[in-house]
Amino acid sequence: MVNSSIGRYLINELKPIFKKQYLREDLGAAIAVAFVAIPLSLAVALATGVSPQVALISAVVGGFLGAIFGGCRLGVTGPAVAMSVLLAGAIQDFGFAGLLVIGLVCGLLQIILGAFKLGRIAKYIPLSLVLAFTAGIGFLLFFEQLPQVFQIASQSKNNSIAQTIAQSNLYISHLGSTNVWLTILTVVILAVLPRYLPRAYSFFFAVLIPMSLVYMAKLNVSVVGNLPHDLLHPHIIDVEQITNWYKLFLTALEVFILASLETLLSTSAVDLMGKGDLHNPNQELIGQGIANIGVAMFGGIPVTGIVARSSVNVLAGAKTRRAAILHAFIILLVVFFIPQLIEAMPLAVLSGILIAASLKMMNIRQVIDLWKSDRLDVLVYLVTFLAIIGTDLIDGIQTGLLAAFIIVGIRMLRTKTEIKLWTNNNVLRVGLTGNISFLAYEKLATIKDYALSEKNIHFVIFEFAHLHNIDSNGAKHLIGIAQDLLDVNIKPIFHGMSNEQQSIISASTFENQPYMVTVTEYQIKDILELSGFSHSANDVLRHGITKYISHYAKDNQRLLNTLAKGQKPHTLLVACSDSRINPNAFLSSSIGEIFMVRNVGNVVPPYSPDNVYSEIAAIEYAISALEVRNIVICGHTECGAVKACVSSGDNKLGQMGLDNWLELIKLGFRKNRPHDACHGVEINLLHQVENLKSYPLVKELLAQKQLQISAWIYDVHSGHVLEWSVEQNRFMQMV
Repeated sequence: MVNSSIGRYLINELKPIFKKQYLREDLGAAIAVAFVAIPLSLAVALATGVSPQVALISAVVGGFLGAIFGGCRLGVTGPAVAMSVLLAGAIQDFGFAGLLVIGLVCGLLQIILGAFKLGRIAKYIPLSLVLAFTAGIGFLLFFEQLPQVFQIASQSKNNSIAQTIAQSNLYISHLGSTNVWLTILTVVILAVLPRYLPRAYSFFFAVLIPMSLVYMAKLNVSVVGNLPHDLLHPHIIDVEQITNWYKLFLTALEVFILASLETLLSTSAVDLMGKGDLHNPNQELIGQGIANIGVAMFGGIPVTGIVARSSVNVLAGAKTRRAAILHAFIILLVVFFIPQLIEAMPLAVLSGILIAASLKMMNIRQVIDLWKSDRLDVLVYLVTFLAIIGTDLIDGIQTGLLAAFIIVGIRMLRTKTEIKLWTNNNVLRVGLTGNISFLAYEKLATIKDYALSEKNIHFVIFEFAHLHNIDSNGAKHLIGIAQDLLDVNIKPIFHGMSNEQQSIISASTFENQPYMVTVTEYQIKDILELSGFSHSANDVLRHGITKYISHYAKDNQRLLNTLAKGQKPHTLLVACSDSRINPNAFLSSSIGEIFMVRNVGNVVPPYSPDNVYSEIAAIEYAISALEVRNIVICGHTECGAVKACVSSGDNKLGQMGLDNWLELIKLGFRKNRPHDACHGVEINLLHQVENLKSYPLVKELLAQKQLQISAWIYDVHSGHVLEWSVEQNRFMQMV
């Protein structure tokens, strides 16, 4: 399965790299990426604790194989700063041979994950967890680099904030060293220059300026040093030094998760920058797996898709995956023919690159945005971040996932209410949202206490329409609250329950039923009036406004702000005024999508320049000003207007306005007499379509085949919609 998938991929995706088209753009992008890849790879080597040539091997082999087999056309593969902390620990625990085994295991798992099309799993990882993970790595990386920056040889590799504070005097004494100031200079260049120059240039100058200062001032600083010229040679893995294979495989699993996550996040970012050049996540995992196996065989460290290099590739104008392939060859050429450029690079510059990367990985701005949108997610972030820096990466992720699941559970079980006391003070309406479970007792008890505190309340209406779920424990709580209210002569009404909700409520009700059940608003009206209380329609509307503002308007503020600047609906809908017809509900459409005209009998008056019907103005406005090119005329079964026309025939109803209006329907019946009201709905609907076609602008657009007109019938019994089929010459069910 993998071989056939890769074969199809090679045929479809690799053809463009053999064409001359875009060669100049790809070569320019490859050079720009190489400016970034070389110093970044050397910085990763420094952070990981391997020799520079190992990281360069990874950049060359990983960059080439990732470009050939990956699923992201403009992505670039190489050693990642985010992986350095984890890989450094692996080298300490298992030696370099263990690291190569980890690379092989990681690559194999990635191929398996991609082959089974599980690449979408990354979409389900909470953003707060990802941010905390990268921030935790950045935090650890920052403090692990401080001994290198300040050249404190006695400091251990796993430097922590506590150790830094304990030896603060030692750090202060080295503050004026050349190494420190070169590092600071590098960080400042990488922070400031991207505001004015492309990212590739910032890396170029971040290396060039400090190197020039070292050369001109003849400063005595540590540099990368001599590089061997035989980078690409298979490495024989000596596994005899590995003793704890169980821990090794756990570490390999950790590397696999981080490498895969980093890759998928990188390719998602490339999609955004590439404006729709969507990647194949499963193929990308297969490509990264092949790259990691190849890198391990040549003695390199595990690689991933890199946001920094990929973004430079996109912004530099790359058009095909040839740019990533060429960047790998450029690195190889530099190593073989002008290695002096790398060998003379100060280690302080590499430390500066790592410090700058670690600061960026803290994601401060994104955490602030997270705080503004959802503070519970910030709690997951903080728990994960503190667990990572307090323990290790694996324990931190486990703790973060546990926190995320707990918070998701709390959200799922949380009950929300909107309470509105009617102006007559006799009725309390309670809108239930969220879920009612064993956690809902306190919320429900608060409603009961409020109802008892108001002396004039005689009814409490619990609305179920927006309630997601209720379990048996929650049902028992709610029924218990209803019984307590009934005991003090306050009558509870459960309004708008779904079939499933009513089944759970009924199954949890024992002996007498302490509540009344209603489905429609007029049933509530009847109950109130039979008890001697008035029903306030305006109070019902006010309660609806309260729910709308607290839910829909609050959650869709961006949509409201966008629509406030102007509308551009995709459809003009002519529908009946019948209260049983809610087009936005049965069309599942949002505000701003449907330009609606409603009247008795879904009538389209025949066009005449002398007519003053508002429908004519609305139709012309929709077509000309709003440029709507789809029109639907929607009738419905059990239409009162059609029934009145069928039953009255040529007689009048005695109401001038209504009789004049219904005459527009009867005109169609005189041409084609209906058998009954159901047949009348169909005849009326087709007659209104013919009326619509009499409009000059409609005629013109139909002749140009730029306008579509549909005739639908909404069935008030089932909710199904029927559509007129010209081919079948009848109305047919749409779904």
